[in-house]
Amino acid sequence: MITIKNLKCLVLILSMSLTSKVFAQQKFTISGNAPGKNGQKVELVRFTEGSIQNLAADTIKNEKFHISVPVDEISLALIQIDKKFGGTVAIEPAHLMYSMAVDGTFGTEGGKYTTVLNGFLKNKAFIAADDLFKKLTKGGNIAAIKGTKEEWEMIEPFLKKEDLRSSYLANLVKSNPDPKVKVMAAIMCELQPDAAKTMEIINKVAPQVGENTIMMRRVRSMEKQQAAALARRHEGMLGQQFTDFTAVNLKGESMNLAPIVKNNKYTLLQFWASWCGPCRKEIPLLKQLYSKYKSKGLEIVSFSMDDNKYNWEKASEVEKFNWINVSDLRAFGSGVAKVYPIFGIPANVIIDQNGKILASNLLDKELETKIAELLK
Repeated sequence: MITIKNLKCLVLILSMSLTSKVFAQQKFTISGNAPGKNGQKVELVRFTEGSIQNLAADTIKNEKFHISVPVDEISLALIQIDKKFGGTVAIEPAHLMYSMAVDGTFGTEGGKYTTVLNGFLKNKAFIAADDLFKKLTKGGNIAAIKGTKEEWEMIEPFLKKEDLRSSYLANLVKSNPDPKVKVMAAIMCELQPDAAKTMEIINKVAPQVGENTIMMRRVRSMEKQQAAALARRHEGMLGQQFTDFTAVNLKGESMNLAPIVKNNKYTLLQFWASWCGPCRKEIPLLKQLYSKYKSKGLEIVSFSMDDNKYNWEKASEVEKFNWINVSDLRAFGSGVAKVYPIFGIPANVIIDQNGKILASNLLDKELETKIAELLK
């Protein structure tokens, strides 16, 4: 007996089958030029939920390359040139023209989804910041200026680029009407700046995209990985006694955490760095909290994850901290980062006067709400 429900299922199956056949008959091609890269390998790589697929490759000859692959489904892929990042593209029925300048700047033309997702690359402010970044780093070679004063100068354009890119992608997730664009933009910005809000949006469009698609499986995998990492950071500290440490402030004066914890109702130990955009964006909120709750027993201790003192000093001057600001300048090799433990920043713990860790890794409204709850 054929029911309306059975008929709808049959139509859906036939439609999916026809769509797969149509995709299989269509090609994604990309032709490009890469000055000074003769003999190097160009690879088209796709990340799935737990593996990496090498979709196609070509060797650059006469500064040109060409790659062609069948379109199995709309999805994201990376271009790698000599194993180095060369851009993000969408696998779609389209032909893309890829161009790379001598300084390493790259761009693409063509493709419905690729054009939308890479729209930030044509933003004038992004281009200006990218040009300055490459000039200061001699083409993007950060290692060449590591530990020098020039490293600080490149931080501003680096943060500007990252902010423009992430803001653009976050806006696509929020406002673009195409469900596929929302999902691919969420992947590109790694569900940030707010994974919970991002996933609320993605969950609403998931039925239209399809849970079994490469894109949705990738998003679900990212969501699980981030949740597991956050859970590990929470579980390892909540309810535990804090670990004392000694570090120095910008004047070179030593400071122990223990007396600060003992002398205040609550101590917010906050981890940040000069090069961390989200950390720097969080500072205005910390200033508000400190101004409101300092008199009620709140102290803040900022621990810099920098390894360049000049960068730490300059960023501190810009941000104008009015609370304790220390570091051991060992970045993620710091013993402090290991005992708390810190795998990514911004990060924080709230410690009560008895030395017990009450909360960890709260951001934005969660942090504000927790502090208000403790010091109401």
